[in-house]
Amino acid sequence: MAGSDDASGVLEKPSLSLEWTEAPWDSALFGFPVLQIGRIEARGPAAGKEFAEFEAYRDRLGCGLVSCRLPHERLKESMLLEARGFRFIEMVYHPEMENLQAYDVGAPTGLVVVRGQRSDLPAVQEIAERAFRNERFHMDPRLDPAMGDRRYRNWATSSFSHPSQELHCIRDDERVRAFFVTEMFADGTCYWHLNAVAPDAQGKGYGWRAWRAMMQVAKDAGAKRIRTCIAARNHRVLNLYCRLGFRISPPQMTFHWIKEGAFG
Repeated sequence: MAGSDDASGVLEKPSLSLEWTEAPWDSALFGFPVLQIGRIEARGPAAGKEFAEFEAYRDRLGCGLVSCRLPHERLKESMLLEARGFRFIEMVYHPEMENLQAYDVGAPTGLVVVRGQRSDLPAVQEIAERAFRNERFHMDPRLDPAMGDRRYRNWATSSFSHPSQELHCIRDDERVRAFFVTEMFADGTCYWHLNAVAPDAQGKGYGWRAWRAMMQVAKDAGAKRIRTCIAARNHRVLNLYCRLGFRISPPQMTFHWIKEGAFG
């Protein structure tokens, strides 16, 4: 097994291949190391026994939370994780709009999209703290939802000074009604990392208008496609992506392992 000072590591065994990294933003939030398994392959009968080597490393590190996301058909691996104390938390989809330059976004939305300024942060932080209720850090009953609120507030805040991500504010009557954190990749993909409509503006058509406005922003920037990720239980926004013509990819499963007593 190979590990490193930043808590990343690889385990290559006859029955198991495993790779993990630390999630430093979550480690800072929770006050102990948080790991995420990026790749796992169960390929033999001794996979459970060999997984114990990762568990020993995890425990020496003082880790309190491990997450793993798997393609929906990887049932062998999901059963291995569940046998080792992981619990299923969510399914996620990855909506994708290909050939964006040929897409007709439609009539102007009447909304104003601007790059986030320091003066916008209080409004963005308030939306981020209150708008996310369907994601894994809010849905896992073992976690304090207030930690999820702080996580998304921190995420939105950090995007303001991020070297490659951009914070966009969508305004109507000078008020910030929604925000998007986006990133443009070299292959022409505009990735939507985080987006939300203010809770008091939801159900009033702002989602449809804001999403179309941001599609126009990506198109004007020369993006070839838009990709993002959404929890399956967030069916209202999932339906919005379908109405806009996004293709919905096969789902992935998310699992959490939590150290007993880590959260009181």
